[in-house]
Amino acid sequence: MTISAATPAAEVRIDLPMVESLVRSQVPEAAQFVFGQRFEGRDAVVMRLGEDWAVRLPKRQLAADRQATEADWLPHVAGEWGFRAPIPVRVGRPTDAFPWRWSITPWVHGTPHSQTPLSALGAAQLGAALRQVHSPAPAQAPRHPKRSQTLLARASRVDDRLNTLFRRTDTGPWTLNTTAARSIYHRGALHARPAAAWAHLDLRADHIMTINGAFAGLIDWGDAAAGDPAADLGQALVVLPLDHWDALIQGYGGVDVPTFSRARAEAIDFATGLALSHDPADLVAGWHGLASLGVARRKS
Repeated sequence: MTISAATPAAEVRIDLPMVESLVRSQVPEAAQFVFGQRFEGRDAVVMRLGEDWAVRLPKRQLAADRQATEADWLPHVAGEWGFRAPIPVRVGRPTDAFPWRWSITPWVHGTPHSQTPLSALGAAQLGAALRQVHSPAPAQAPRHPKRSQTLLARASRVDDRLNTLFRRTDTGPWTLNTTAARSIYHRGALHARPAAAWAHLDLRADHIMTINGAFAGLIDWGDAAAGDPAADLGQALVVLPLDHWDALIQGYGGVDVPTFSRARAEAIDFATGLALSHDPADLVAGWHGLASLGVARRKS
C-alpha cells in the first residue's frame, strides 16, 4: 500500500516478528492463521491474519488514545449491525515491546469507494448501514473534540476555512461562492439537534468499502463518538456523487427537512476540511463535494 506524504511516522517499530510474538503469546488460538499483507494508514498498521481476520496496531500515542472507543464501546454497540466492520473480537495488552493495546478484528473484504465507487444501490446500502449505526448514545459515551460539537460551536472555524479557500481560488482551478456556503451552513445550524446518537464521524471515501459497486462495510472507527446523525449523512453527501444522494436518503429511511438542512451544513464543514488537506485525494474530494453542494465550480 502506498503511504501518502501526509501519513505520520510510527512512534514505535512494528514488524512481523513483533506482531507474531504478540499474537502467539496473548491469543494462542489465532496462531494457526498465516500472516498476510501489511497495510499502513495514518493511525494504524494492519496485518492480514488468515482470510477473514486482521491485527490492528496503533502506530502513535494519539491513535492509541482514539482506539479506546473501538476497543471499549463498539463491541457492545455493533451487536445488531448487519454489515462488516473491524470491531475488535480480541484486545491485546501492552508489553515491553509494544506500549499500547492492540486488537484482532474481522477483515472487511473489498476495495475503497475512492477506487471502486458505490453504485446507486451501494449508496442505498450505505444509508441503511448508517441508520443501524445511529442508535442512542448514553451520556457517558465519548465525544469527538470537534465533530460532536454543535454546528454553531464550529461556525467560526468553518468561516475561517471558507476565507482561506476563497483566497486560494485566485491561483487554483476552482471558484467558490462563500456567501452560498455560509448560507447553507448557518441555515443548518439554526435547527436543533436530536438526542446524541452513535456516529462514525469520518466517512472519507477510503473508509467506505465496496465490492462491484455494492456496499461492503465501514472501516476506521477511531473518530466514532456520540454526535448528530446528520454529521454522517453530510459526510456521505460529500463523498457520493450528487445523483446518488436520493438513493442514500432512501436507504436511510428518509430524513425530515431539519435533518437534511443540518446534513448539508455538516457537508460544508467536512468538505472544507478535506479541501484544505495536504493529501491530494482528500483535497480533490473536498472540492468535488463543494461542487455537489452547489457552492463551487471548476473554472472554464
